[in-house]
Amino acid sequence: MKKDPKKILVIDDDPNTVRLVQKWCATAGYDVFGALNGTVGLEEAKAKAPDLILLDLMLPDVGGTVVAKKLKSDSVTSDIPVIFITVTLGVEVDKGDETLEVDGIKYRIFAKPIHVPKLLTEIRKSINRRVNRNKFEIEGS
Repeated sequence: MKKDPKKILVIDDDPNTVRLVQKWCATAGYDVFGALNGTVGLEEAKAKAPDLILLDLMLPDVGGTVVAKKLKSDSVTSDIPVIFITVTLGVEVDKGDETLEVDGIKYRIFAKPIHVPKLLTEIRKSINRRVNRNKFEIEGS
């Protein structure tokens, strides 16, 4: 029996970035959809329950950190892993293990232009951690 592909929501105000990430992730077997601002991204996260969110740090309506806080404070979206992507982190600084702390929670952050193999690896790991955590919670109940 074939499993349904994991869903990824890309929240980024640059349509080209959304298209590129959709292409990379679709090639890796993910179902990807996008939102061009934080408000729509929050609505999409609640409505479509993605397995992971790629979130731009700088958005036109609300900042990415505000979106992350709102996602974590909502019981519907609180367990969805978030990975930040941004132009504010220089590629020369991005060694593939950088984090951004928001309200005591550390998030992975990647510079644009994105190092695709590293990002896909982190996506896979983050989704697997969530699946295994949820599986353990169900079995441990």
